[in-house]
Amino acid sequence: MAALRLARLAAPAAALAIAICAPTMFAQADASMPNPSFSPDENPPNDDQVVLGKFLFWEEQISSDNTMACGTCHIHEAGGSDPRTFTGNHPGPDGLFGTDDDVGGSAGVVSQDIIGKFTDDGSPFFPHVGVTGRRAPTAINAGGGFDAIFWDGRATQEFADPVSGETLIFFGGALESQAAGPPLSTTEMGAVNETWTDIANKLVTVKPMALGTDIPPEMQAFQALHSDYPQMFNAAYGSPEITPTKIIYAIANYERTLVSDQTPFDVEILLGGNLEMSDPTLEAGHAVFKGTDANCTSCHVFPFTANGNFHNIGVTDENVDPGREAITLDPADRGKFKTPNIRNAVLRTPLFHTGSKQTVREVVEFYVDGGDFANANLDVDLLPLTLTELQIDQLVAFIEVGLTDPRVANREFPFSRPTLHSELTPSNTVYGTAGLGSSGEPMDVIATVPANIGQPNLLMGVANATPNELASLAMAWADDDGTPFPDPRFPVPMNVDAASIFNIITGATDPDGVATAKINVPLETSLQGLKFYWQMFVSDALAGSGGVYGSEGVEVEIF
Repeated sequence: MAALRLARLAAPAAALAIAICAPTMFAQADASMPNPSFSPDENPPNDDQVVLGKFLFWEEQISSDNTMACGTCHIHEAGGSDPRTFTGNHPGPDGLFGTDDDVGGSAGVVSQDIIGKFTDDGSPFFPHVGVTGRRAPTAINAGGGFDAIFWDGRATQEFADPVSGETLIFFGGALESQAAGPPLSTTEMGAVNETWTDIANKLVTVKPMALGTDIPPEMQAFQALHSDYPQMFNAAYGSPEITPTKIIYAIANYERTLVSDQTPFDVEILLGGNLEMSDPTLEAGHAVFKGTDANCTSCHVFPFTANGNFHNIGVTDENVDPGREAITLDPADRGKFKTPNIRNAVLRTPLFHTGSKQTVREVVEFYVDGGDFANANLDVDLLPLTLTELQIDQLVAFIEVGLTDPRVANREFPFSRPTLHSELTPSNTVYGTAGLGSSGEPMDVIATVPANIGQPNLLMGVANATPNELASLAMAWADDDGTPFPDPRFPVPMNVDAASIFNIITGATDPDGVATAKINVPLETSLQGLKFYWQMFVSDALAGSGGVYGSEGVEVEIF
């Protein structure tokens, strides 16, 4: 059996070539899920498991605060990457914004611990959401059997049970290894000290896709038969027990169905067997792509448009981000990053792991210039390209048009997906005027956790308040009544209507000036659409005449 696995992995490109040349393998039939393109022997897929994986991939309730799903950073119509990324939203290794090593990373969660308290993690982001140090790579076509995933290849084909540590997959489990990481990352999705067992236990209690809308038909049909996650796991695995490994296996096999193989290039060349494309501009760009002037195919090998290898192409200073070297500890790997597949690249701008290039044209011009950062480990194939402006135009057109799958761009099956709550208008709205503490600064409100029906951990908090002081959160049915500040009735600015206050939660700020209040939103459908308002008050003997100052107000709508 081991020899068979090795034989299958020896030529992963051939496996996808078969898939691309026979697209009916992945065609939608009666709203059923397509079969994955490649799965290790230890994780054989079935239709129920794959649609379960689709639920889990888009399930925001997997995250510690119900704001992040795997799919949040891998939106299909954004080419399988993160449309929220902004240039320079991560300060890079030097920790300073506005310097040369800044990157455009992917945003995650506000730092909190497993017991439900916001906690200052010492990062430059708190009390705002954390941001990863590299832009999220695409999840589309990631399941072709490559033996390492992530920009630095840290997710290997050997997968170990996250609870016992026992190796469960020896070959071909890179997607499983990858899926095990982000839910526990305290930057991406997880809480401090959270475990995979905590995630599995949480799924027992939540309603599937309670936060999502626009649920695709195959998901609706599955949920009509299996209303909760234990029933879904029973359908997929023959047992209602939810375990970390089952979660990870299902997500990985769903990702393996995300095969983009119907680009104009596929239809005309790989499927039709033609040597040329019918569009002269695209054919000219294809000729540039595979020709010696551009040398694209030295790394972007068809059908994947990737080779599974790692290269130093001078995207960033190798002394700032060591890339692959951090995993292998081999100095020869310094500054190397995994070759991305370039299918649907125009949909997932900005590009590169730094998010430093805003368009496909900028990437081509980067290669024309021979990279941005010269260093001793530059790939031997990286030479400044001698392309004419016409060739650049043709090459860009081929990548942008010829390698874009319309099903990906249009969110069509198998790239259909739910709409995430985080994509909608925020249900928590900050308003009003904050008072000043003795430091002369206002406290910051933390109001990121959604107030969905059945939410047991609706967290409301503040940061940068006076440390180690009494804190009280007032909840009211109405906001302030418009009385000019300062309200003569109170020594502090009021952002909630004192006459409608129905609950006060008392606590204290921690040594970092962070305070958290937590409530349970009952599983009562009658609460849908209900609004309430909250404001935090913190004691400070030197703040105003009353020795207390208040935060901004927050309007919360239960959904």
